Amino acid sequence: MSERGMLATVATVLMLVSVMVVTKVAVATQLTSVPDATFRSLDGTPVPLADLRETVVLLNFWGTWCVPCLQEIPELVRLSHQFKAQGVAVVGVAVDSGHPDDIRIFMSEHGMDYSNLIGELSLVKRRFHVIGFPTSLLIDRQGLIHKRYFGPQTFEILKHDVELLLQHAP
Repeated sequence: MSERGMLATVATVLMLVSVMVVTKVAVATQLTSVPDATFRSLDGTPVPLADLRETVVLLNFWGTWCVPCLQEIPELVRLSHQFKAQGVAVVGVAVDSGHPDDIRIFMSEHGMDYSNLIGELSLVKRRFHVIGFPTSLLIDRQGLIHKRYFGPQTFEILKHDVELLLQHAP
């Protein structure tokens, strides 16, 4: 690749990353099933996503290295507390975030008292079409994805969408 081509590629990537960092996008999706995938708990136990059926889940892909993810964490903690009694679970999937002990320390330092799993970047990109962090999926009790969120979201947006889903859920 020529130097000019390389510079154009780098400029494009930087532009996309900067857009992802500052953009907060929520996209209603055509209802599709959550992909079959198995993550690991922080103690190494395999956790199939199918185990989360019968629960409304906000599945949040994040990383300890991700500044926008850090902005979103208090919103997710608040959402988890607000809706836990109604059967809604916030589940984080830490990607490229180091040893489980490092993730535990990070979670403790940032008050992340909701469930977190460990995901491999290649699986997350391939099966869940994650191209930036944070990315979240709002999943109903039947395992259908209702919404995709790109970038850090506010409590108000997430609360609104969860309430709508709960109102219309069977």
